Amino acid sequence: MMRLVDIAVAVGGWIAPESVDRVVTCAVIDSRDSSRDCLFFALEGKSTDGHLYVDSVLQDNGMAVVSRGDKREGIILVKSVEKALLDAAEWRRGSIRSRVIAITGSSGKTTTRLFLTAALECDYSVYSTRGNLNNHLGMPLTILNVPEEDPDIIILELGMNHAGELLLLGEIASPTDCLVTNIGHAHMEFFNTIDDIARAKAELIRTITPGGMCVIPVDEEILKSAAHYIGLNVRYFGDGGDAWFEEEDGTYIIYPWKKELRLQFEGRHNMMNAVSAVLMANAFNIQPDRAIRAITAVTPFKGRGRIVRVGGITILDESYNANPDSTGACLDVLERKEGKRGVILGDMRELGKGAPGFHREILKKADSIGLDFMILTGELYDSVKDTAVRTRVFIAEDWKEALRILRDTVPSECTVLVKGSNSLQLSELVRSMEEGI
Repeated sequence: MMRLVDIAVAVGGWIAPESVDRVVTCAVIDSRDSSRDCLFFALEGKSTDGHLYVDSVLQDNGMAVVSRGDKREGIILVKSVEKALLDAAEWRRGSIRSRVIAITGSSGKTTTRLFLTAALECDYSVYSTRGNLNNHLGMPLTILNVPEEDPDIIILELGMNHAGELLLLGEIASPTDCLVTNIGHAHMEFFNTIDDIARAKAELIRTITPGGMCVIPVDEEILKSAAHYIGLNVRYFGDGGDAWFEEEDGTYIIYPWKKELRLQFEGRHNMMNAVSAVLMANAFNIQPDRAIRAITAVTPFKGRGRIVRVGGITILDESYNANPDSTGACLDVLERKEGKRGVILGDMRELGKGAPGFHREILKKADSIGLDFMILTGELYDSVKDTAVRTRVFIAEDWKEALRILRDTVPSECTVLVKGSNSLQLSELVRSMEEGI
């Protein structure tokens, strides 16, 4: 149980005397999610200001953390709402006795979280990040909404795009264990080299409780060094590690246990995510065959490997974000498909000065696998479109035009990969196809 007065003390805020006995049942940052006895953090965003919705929250018997306004009942008045959210989460974390597993990586975080949650639920009560709440706002919100009765294990997904972010989030989350999915080219705009990204990921490892479990890729020396320095129990996944997979006659086998795994997700990259989850679950004494059986039942979220069939068109829905590594992995999946094939690709954002080169490499790869067409949207792909010399290329101003081109040109039977950064809104294209709009 969280009392409003305890939160006020934790964040150094003012509270009205008549509010000290009020009990908080949940925390939100979107006023539309507020309900009775819910605490609303009135954050200022790019498109709106949470302070505009405080009155409606209070009218519904909710409460609010604000940085400006009148002193009144149900309000915690602070200097910074964002800092108050972080401070409140750190306070709440101090009363939680669960094991806390933090997951980070350049890609595959959400899928790995789903796999690990399913595997651990074989024997434990598990609470994990909902949706994509993995940044400096979403992670503290997840901690504040942990059930009153501590679950056995909490799984937190942590994202970052700048150095120092994982150190901050890790210090608040105080993980007992961690899993790093991979080190890739995501967010290169803010880093000079891949090693710089690895060092930023290693910040999370530095916050793990000594003696905790750390599951990392076998070939990441920077992560390995950080884990051993802290005194963690390290397990490695990938060729030459403690667990890996091999493809045998079209079937994936997880070693060293020699267990077959058939995912509802496609691609070798998702198999690697599954291997890391099985390895971590095994560290928690879940037998591999039980973990694999649980992971087999996990289905993809929208935009994360879901397969959508509309008439004769099969859409590989990877529309939730893109970077060079994840896009290349999805092209590997598409290459293995029989029949006519095409792609709808949107720009990959936050790649910095090297962005044109990364986009050229993706187009070279797409051009080499025998596609029937490419539909490209975004300034970066437009600027390097001449890289594709074998494949018919269409340039779309936005997702709506890409949808029109798809409907006008796609063969009657075809597999289409849809992949791009969120700002391109290619998820709307998939939704429109699915709903027949």
